Amino acid sequence: MSQLSHSRSFDHGHIRFNALGLVVLFTLVISAASMKAQFRATQWTTDTGLPQNSVRGIVQAPDGYLWVATLNGVAKFDGIRFHVFDKSNSPGVSSSRFVSMVSGAGGDLWLASEDNNVVHYHEGHFTTVGAGAGIRPHSVGAITTDHHGELWVESDQHVFRWISSRQRFEKEAFSTGDLKFFPLWWVGTGFWAVRGSDLLTFSRGQLQSHALPKTLRVDQIRGAAVGGDGAVWVGTQDMRIGRYQDGQLKLQSGTVHTAFQDPAKRDWKVDISPTFERTLSFPSGGVDHDIHYNIVIHDNEGNMWVGSENEGLFRIQRQSIHTISSVQGLASDNVYPVLYSRMGDMWIGSWPAGLSRIHDGQVITALTKKDGLPGLVTALAEDNQGKLWIGSHSGVKVLSQRKLEVPSGLPKEKLPTILAIHQTSDGAMLFGTPNGLYVLDGSNSHWLTAKDGLASDDARVIIQDHRGDTWIGGYGGLTRLHNGQFTRWTEADGLPSNNVRSILEDNFGEIWIGTYDGGIGWLRNGKWVVFNKNNGLHDNGAFQILEDNEEHFWISSNSGIYRVRRSELQDVADGRESRVTSVAFGLADGMLSAECNGGVWPAGAKDARGLLWFPTQKGVAVVDPASVVTVVKPPRVEIESASIEDKAQADVDHIVLHPRQMDLEIEYTALSYTRPEQISFRYKLDGLDKTWQDVGPRRTAYYSHLPPGDYVFRVAARNGDGVSSVYDSTMLVTVIPPFYRRWWFAVLIFLAVLSLIWGLLHYRIGQLKKERVAQQAFSRELIASQEGERRRIAAELHDSLGQRLIIINNLALFLLRPKGKVGSEEERLETIEEIRTEASQAIEETRAISYALRPFQLDRLGLTKAIQALTKTAAHAAQMEITAEVDDIDEAFDEELRINFYRIVQEALNNVVKHSGATQGKVVVRRMKSSVVLTVSDNGKGLPSEPRNINAGPGGFGMTGMRERATLLKGTMQIKSDPGVGTILTIEFPVGVRQLSWVT
Repeated sequence: MSQLSHSRSFDHGHIRFNALGLVVLFTLVISAASMKAQFRATQWTTDTGLPQNSVRGIVQAPDGYLWVATLNGVAKFDGIRFHVFDKSNSPGVSSSRFVSMVSGAGGDLWLASEDNNVVHYHEGHFTTVGAGAGIRPHSVGAITTDHHGELWVESDQHVFRWISSRQRFEKEAFSTGDLKFFPLWWVGTGFWAVRGSDLLTFSRGQLQSHALPKTLRVDQIRGAAVGGDGAVWVGTQDMRIGRYQDGQLKLQSGTVHTAFQDPAKRDWKVDISPTFERTLSFPSGGVDHDIHYNIVIHDNEGNMWVGSENEGLFRIQRQSIHTISSVQGLASDNVYPVLYSRMGDMWIGSWPAGLSRIHDGQVITALTKKDGLPGLVTALAEDNQGKLWIGSHSGVKVLSQRKLEVPSGLPKEKLPTILAIHQTSDGAMLFGTPNGLYVLDGSNSHWLTAKDGLASDDARVIIQDHRGDTWIGGYGGLTRLHNGQFTRWTEADGLPSNNVRSILEDNFGEIWIGTYDGGIGWLRNGKWVVFNKNNGLHDNGAFQILEDNEEHFWISSNSGIYRVRRSELQDVADGRESRVTSVAFGLADGMLSAECNGGVWPAGAKDARGLLWFPTQKGVAVVDPASVVTVVKPPRVEIESASIEDKAQADVDHIVLHPRQMDLEIEYTALSYTRPEQISFRYKLDGLDKTWQDVGPRRTAYYSHLPPGDYVFRVAARNGDGVSSVYDSTMLVTVIPPFYRRWWFAVLIFLAVLSLIWGLLHYRIGQLKKERVAQQAFSRELIASQEGERRRIAAELHDSLGQRLIIINNLALFLLRPKGKVGSEEERLETIEEIRTEASQAIEETRAISYALRPFQLDRLGLTKAIQALTKTAAHAAQMEITAEVDDIDEAFDEELRINFYRIVQEALNNVVKHSGATQGKVVVRRMKSSVVLTVSDNGKGLPSEPRNINAGPGGFGMTGMRERATLLKGTMQIKSDPGVGTILTIEFPVGVRQLSWVT
């Protein structure tokens, strides 16, 4: 809506209309167009999908589809999309240029092509009828059918009939050798011939004879035609044309004006030229429009389809809206307030010129600034005395007794722009303004603003309900005044928007509001129910809401006028439906501008005849609800095609997706041609979708990554009048799982897993057995080693240390013998010396035994020094060269674990000394950041090919003991040995990892 302009200054003096003035004024009135039926034409050309603009045939098939034959293919049409069939994509088509098309029995199509062949369409396939069918190829001049679908063709100037039981053509008996038939002029209607002085016509299965005028020679006949009403037309070479009437041919020069009647008994004007060119004329928007046509049909909803030559396809429908503009005498086109008076007049306030009065569809009065209007008309109201109150940018005037007057009692200061005027039941006048509500009530005149209880100061809509309550709406919310008490609502209280533009009390006495941008609201049981585009409304704007006699709401907006059924709104409010069906009306329905105006009051009105008047940017749009065609026939839903991975599928009854095929696209339609663009769809995939998916007018469904399984795709439709399809269109969908998701594969996997588990379990059991055997062997070796160690210690204690103690004991007893038996002093000293020697040796042997159990260097000197000392001792004992490179590792191992590292080195040196036969050896200990690496190498003979368990040295039990001690220290042991070269033993011990203690 255009914004209110700044107020202008006008002459506020009173204007008196005398008789002479009225005469002058009325002489300026321009007659408006009558409210007679108007029609609108919707056109399709190559720009909108038609294969070619010369239409030579139109047929509505039994399944509801519209077929259109052109000079570049035949198209299957659903009202939105054309599916074109031609020689390039349809086997069986000999030429894409079709010159006519008729419907046959069982829904078959028969087409005559420009190469003089007949093409038969049957059950989705095209076939060019060949020589085997009884006619010569490339010989057909015309085709025709009757109401039963029987087919006749003119071939080689003879008439043949299609015998479906034999699937061939047979010559008709009347088509004898002396007759030459020619095509009737209008395509698909039949043939004509001359026999003697008679004109023969064969049309709709009937052969008729017509006497030719004696003055008309055969060679003067240009052609013949038969109309839809059966009238026979003849054209002559001298450019005359005429038709048979009462058995006589009446020829005339020039164009013939005639008419035909449609199934609804409406007459349509047609002009026929001497060349048989037909022109259809019809009124649209107050102006006659012409179409040069080849064929006219009516579909099963009453729409008229016209195939033209070079102009494409037309659909002609009754216009539901008639627009009155300045062309018909309106003061100006930009209309705002519209008021219906008790006298039956419609008052129209328009910008910039002024005020117009319309009576019986004709503009009677047009008042402008020069007539005394105060400014741009922004509000209109009629008081209880029949006076017309006019609000503007520049004040208020009253039209009474044909005079414009300034009402008394107005405040001295200038009133703001008047947006709404209303008279209360007690006679007070209310003026809505952007600054509040002014109450004109004599000495009690005053202002009401938000401080007094209004929802906001902006007041642009005022009505009074049947209870006497006053409702005020504006930009800021809604207010109800009841017994002097204000009740306010805003968005916080549930309003669809604070920008209230209209208020309606419906036929049930309930309050509805319309907003600029939030849809409509219904005050139901004290709470607001909101409806907007999410619920199916055509637009979120509702500048005015008018109710017709059939309980439809008609709503104006920036994008046209739309209609919604009140009962559907109630179904949504009650949760029975999720969406309403709103039917939109715009330019194609007769509006000169789809942009309606509002924001001032009243923004539309209903007259006594039920016509609805809405202000627009270009005149006032008058809706006749009774003339709106309501399609009560349920739309038929069809699944047209399906594609997998963008590849079209031949069968739409059952679609199969194989493994790795992810994307499924389904195209569907509904066959209703009155308002196909307003058909809404919903679909679901049984087995996947839990609820229906409402997708509005979209005619394609998309699914991706469907899980394996069997599904049923369902689609339903609802036309623009809210009539739903009776049956869903369905399609089976099977998604084949990949081999790894099939049952047999799952069984195999299960068995394989069981086998693997069994194998792992068997392997683990074997490992445990091996570990148990190894542990038992280790335990036996450990026990044997311990027993051997005990025996060794026992033997050393008995054989060595014990014997020496016995000797010491015996020598001591010798010294203790009585005097005289001891011997000389020298002998006694020798005995003492022997005791000392034996004691010293016993001490050494005790130390050796103790060292074998735990070396004293380990406790006294630390692990590093103990290793160095051990190396020197081994080198000295073996009389061989053994070097040592030892980093400081005293703190690398816990104290109780150091003996294990020591014993490993000890056992390794023992192996070098006793078994390697080496002349050189080396011990290297390196302290790394996170490990200690021990390397013991020699240049001996190496290990045998089958390693044996090298006997333990002192304090250990051989190679096994070394490996077990390394394991206790979490070490990793490696041995590299080459015969004749030597052996390298490497053990890496982690530092910082908790080791196990084991000391022997």
